[in-house]
Amino acid sequence: MMKRELRLSTFAVLMFVLLAASALLPASAQLSQWRSLNPTRDGILPLDAPYLYSVQMLNANYGWAVGGTCDIYGAPATCNSTNSGFALFWDGARWRQTLVPASAGSLTSVFIMSANDVWAAGMNTAYGTGATIIHWDGTSWVTAPVPANTLDRIYSIFILPGGMDGWAVGRDYTGASNILRWSGTWPTGAWSTFPSPDATRDLRGVALSSPTQGWAVGTTPAPHVGKAAIFKWDGAGWTDISATSPADNVNLHSVSIVSATDAWAVGETSTIIRWNGASWTGPMLAPVNVDYRSIHMVSTDDGWIAGVKNPATDEGVLLRWDGTAWSSVRSWVTKNLNSVFLTPGGALGASVGDAETIIRWNGSAWSAQTSPTTTDLNCVDLVSTNDGWAVGDLGRIFRWNGQSWHHYETLPSHVDLFGLFMRTSADAWAVGASPGGLTPPTILRWNGVAWSAVSPPGVALGENLTDVFMLDATWGWAVGTGSLNRPATTLKWDGTLWASLPSGIPNNTDLYSVHMLSTTDGWAVGANATGTGPVIVRWNGLVWTLVTAPTGIGVLRSVHFINANNGWAVGDHSAGQATIIHWDGTMWTRVPAPLGDLASVHLVSATDGWAVGKYATSPQSLIVHWDGLTWDVVATLPIPSTMAVNLRSVFMLASLEGWIVGDQGLILKYGPESVPGTTTSMSTSTSVVTTISTSTATSVMTTTSTTTSGSTNSTSTSTYVPPAPVPGFPIESILAGLVGGVAALVVIRRRRITRS
Repeated sequence: MMKRELRLSTFAVLMFVLLAASALLPASAQLSQWRSLNPTRDGILPLDAPYLYSVQMLNANYGWAVGGTCDIYGAPATCNSTNSGFALFWDGARWRQTLVPASAGSLTSVFIMSANDVWAAGMNTAYGTGATIIHWDGTSWVTAPVPANTLDRIYSIFILPGGMDGWAVGRDYTGASNILRWSGTWPTGAWSTFPSPDATRDLRGVALSSPTQGWAVGTTPAPHVGKAAIFKWDGAGWTDISATSPADNVNLHSVSIVSATDAWAVGETSTIIRWNGASWTGPMLAPVNVDYRSIHMVSTDDGWIAGVKNPATDEGVLLRWDGTAWSSVRSWVTKNLNSVFLTPGGALGASVGDAETIIRWNGSAWSAQTSPTTTDLNCVDLVSTNDGWAVGDLGRIFRWNGQSWHHYETLPSHVDLFGLFMRTSADAWAVGASPGGLTPPTILRWNGVAWSAVSPPGVALGENLTDVFMLDATWGWAVGTGSLNRPATTLKWDGTLWASLPSGIPNNTDLYSVHMLSTTDGWAVGANATGTGPVIVRWNGLVWTLVTAPTGIGVLRSVHFINANNGWAVGDHSAGQATIIHWDGTMWTRVPAPLGDLASVHLVSATDGWAVGKYATSPQSLIVHWDGLTWDVVATLPIPSTMAVNLRSVFMLASLEGWIVGDQGLILKYGPESVPGTTTSMSTSTSVVTTISTSTATSVMTTTSTTTSGSTNSTSTSTYVPPAPVPGFPIESILAGLVGGVAALVVIRRRRITRS
């Protein structure tokens, strides 16, 4: 009896040890987190907001970028409502949002003196309530008083070395003031109005080379039609020399100074002018005819210009000066660029733009640090941790190089691309819509060097291809839409050409996803002839045939198999519940699912899989995980827990590495926290209430709040523990059950012995 009890106790201890060990398993038993590439992305992007308007870097491990929700380059009416601003901090590894005073509206300019002395300026949250200037002292952003009834917004701020003399320029509809001057040191110094030679001008940029040499440039409101605003600083006052400006009928947005005899200014319609010590000359012949919004000169023979997206290349404009001429440089992002900055020597830089776009210069090339687009992305596929592609609407193709996603090219016809398959690094396929009319659908192939069209002649005219799957270089399938007179498109690749094969699929059906297990076994799913229910077809080596689908399910959007006896398909909701069905080698059966519509599914193993889409009753994103027992909803970070866009495609390289793409260029990455250490964010409002929150790479976050009101101080500390993660793999539940069961048996056995 004692031996039996000892065996039970030993077994319980062993099970406990196994359970503890399972918690330490690296990839197979631990879920991680989905994170957006954009620091502030938390919902639907209004237009191209949030806009980033200014960026500066102190060094490789310290920088700031600021922006907001107001379009300062659009019509004034676009900002005639409540708007909000934000600041992003670069710590050498990633951009993180920090809290700014509640009254800060869109921030348009940032200037770094040191890690403990940073200025940012813009407008208040409510239009017409004045400008905003805030200061970072190394601990928090604090509102700096701005003279009443002066600027309603500030566009540019510049502080001279030493930090005791600075300028801010902007506009005021009343014509009272468009220039402010900083005198003193923080926090005892003050901003005050300074006499302007013409306060009706909107000044967009200001820069100084010394206390006695500087420039401010701006717009040409009536009655100044024809000449851009140019003000000159001589140490005593500002002089309006706009009448001598060579920039006619344009607005100047930015100015940069190399020396007292060398300065540059840029503006709309590709305007570039230069100061030679005696006069402004130009406009210089520009390589791209778009609006330029920012210029930064590193030296007499090195400088950069950032501007509006070039319609020819579909990318935000970047130009570089080599001492002789300006030339175009690829930005790799499909958004307008509003600001460019280089550290002394030009070895490090950054540029920011619309839709929270950030790109970084490493001395030889630019790379995106946030999502490179707001275009809807429809599919993502990778062959390794540093080689992958994503495709989307307007024919845009994006590449992952292990460090960043960047815009690779745009199809000339600008047709939408829906499907993607990477067989190897040198062999990939993308499929999409027909360019229009009676033309074949789009098929592209990547050969390791370039994408080229391989569209089939005379087949599936006017139809769209939605997915592609390749078994090898000489065997694959592409599927797509059908019509009243023909079934869903099914094209077979034989290594030379794509051909349409007859099938038993009904007319007017659509196929959205295909997965091949071998040359004689494959599956495709989609919508029936009415577009309201599912269709499932199977390839047997000779023909596609219909397979009975479970009753009561919606249209199927994606299918993925682990092996011939284990496959999954997901799709639209039926009675609110998302469609998830499973193939066990004999039949398809429906399994419980959350409320919503699912667009993509990808399995890592029999006990690890993901599906993505959106909720049925709201536009919020939906991510669910399969742990071998159930499909459970998974939250995304940062808070709020879900994004407000449709997720279109999920692809997993491994249990702890994956990607999701969706509407508006949303890109989510799955994996453990890659940046060790802490993250600190601070906010200070005008009522002097500061909140400091610090989160570590562990699962516990400590929050400390300090409130100061008059002479009364109170401090409270609380510990926040994140919600429990989605249940892991079945082994955890099984082991927990075994331990609990054995422990119960031991207790019962002891009671029986005691009673006897």
